[in-house]
Amino acid sequence: MTNNTNVILISSRRRELDSQKLQRLRHDMYIGIPGQKTCSDICRALPNKLMNSEKNLTQIGNLKLTKNKLMELSLEKVVRANSPHVFGGSWTFRDPKLSKRDVCNRKYPSSVAIIVPIRNRWHQVPALLHTLIPLLRKQRVCYRIFLIEQADTGPFNRAKLFNVGFMEAAERFQFRCVIFHDVDLVPINDLNPYGCDEQTEKYAVHLGVGLDVRKFRLNYRSLIGGVLKMSNAHFVDVNGFSNLYWDWGQEDDDMEKRLNAKHIRYVHMNSSIARYMTMSHTKQPRRSIQLHLHLLRTSRLRMASDGLSSLKYSVLLVNESAVFTHILVDIRDSD
Repeated sequence: MTNNTNVILISSRRRELDSQKLQRLRHDMYIGIPGQKTCSDICRALPNKLMNSEKNLTQIGNLKLTKNKLMELSLEKVVRANSPHVFGGSWTFRDPKLSKRDVCNRKYPSSVAIIVPIRNRWHQVPALLHTLIPLLRKQRVCYRIFLIEQADTGPFNRAKLFNVGFMEAAERFQFRCVIFHDVDLVPINDLNPYGCDEQTEKYAVHLGVGLDVRKFRLNYRSLIGGVLKMSNAHFVDVNGFSNLYWDWGQEDDDMEKRLNAKHIRYVHMNSSIARYMTMSHTKQPRRSIQLHLHLLRTSRLRMASDGLSSLKYSVLLVNESAVFTHILVDIRDSD
């Protein structure tokens, strides 16, 4: 953690969603909420002149990195190398060719919320941000980064944290598409498109295709896990992720079935640019595989009632640091 933080303690009140809120999100109309920042707000909060770290933002393709060097990084070093940031890990490009009056008064077609689920993996955060932030800036993406932490020590529910992250991000940032990003996947090619483009309007886009531990090949054709980009409309249409996958495994396959059920096509980015370095971590035992396989078989039957529409959780703490917004949540099912 850095000292430059704004910590907000939240009363532990159970949050439930309403259908009108989801439909407003689907149509990019979930706006005007007190505290919700737009890309224009972010632009006006940043310095008028570009800082050195924002100049010469040229994409180079494959990045020369080693795991040892990445693991030596501190969060403080990442913050220093990537200033400025505002509003808990937000940034947008300011075109120096535009006048001071016009630079922030323009359309922002590529506003992205990055959702990273986390628990006991804080040591991997600097490595991820070290390459992710420059990549987003080189692509001139308006973005905000959210780390969603599960508070309890019971079975981890990555998919439910993605759902929580989507809704909590919408309370704070007006975005057009969302990227669900595992903390241990460090992007190592800055040509992999993280923005909200025409492709994202038509398809769900699998960015996490080529992992070094898989020799940059997919394990199977329907795999869409690791890093997945979706428009708000598509994510709401499939009712988000399932909330029922406690422990890891099959939650991404469940999402793939949801996409198919709604006739939303997905595409894999070419592994020549969709490349990631996998940071090492202790493998968790798959204690719930039989239950997960059963859930997978019944995915289409449950998708209307299991997901964003059934999401319940409590926000315990919000920490707006320089390079991300950290939200600690209670996602256990007891009311």
